[in-house]
Amino acid sequence: MPEYSRTELGHSAIVEYAVAWTDENHRRHIGRARVDDHELVLEGTPPGGLRRRLVISAAKITGVGLNRWRPSPAVAVGGPDGEVVVELLLGGWGAAHQLQNAIAAARAAVRPLVEANRPQINDRVAILAEIRPGKRADLERALEHDQPLGLPGKSFEHPEVFLGDSEVIFVFTGPGAASQLREIAETPEHFRQATRMTEILTSPRLLQ
Repeated sequence: MPEYSRTELGHSAIVEYAVAWTDENHRRHIGRARVDDHELVLEGTPPGGLRRRLVISAAKITGVGLNRWRPSPAVAVGGPDGEVVVELLLGGWGAAHQLQNAIAAARAAVRPLVEANRPQINDRVAILAEIRPGKRADLERALEHDQPLGLPGKSFEHPEVFLGDSEVIFVFTGPGAASQLREIAETPEHFRQATRMTEILTSPRLLQ
């Protein structure tokens, strides 16, 4: 009995493996597995149960690796409903490596699309600075410009500004804003180099 069968579809070949797979409810199914069109397809029948078909999209697979804790070669696949363990009944560790690589390749193929569709997580961070004595009017005029601070970060939006009598707070929003602004705010020399208002503002610090 061969360890797998090949089904030709155009110029591609789908490899099917004889497996026993354990679902998220720890029920063992005897059947087959294949990677088909960026999906892991598992088919099998549990003892005394009905045949089941489980399809896991490569985009929803959270991890894949060899499972060496079982007596037989196996591949552990993390999915949206928990881990599924696929035990290779034929072919030994060579077949296990082959199946693992096929699943990993399917994940890699869809990852750029998944990353492109994933919403960006925005940071929100604030810098507080003191207004030099007698410079508040100058600060108000400077804030009328589109880029009053002239900061080099390209990923954060135009800051919200909260102006007090002797202090001003700039609130920045954008992906990576916290890491970019932390270095600027915590290093006075960087702040002086990065801003156009060094004669107006002093003592910048990051607000937690």
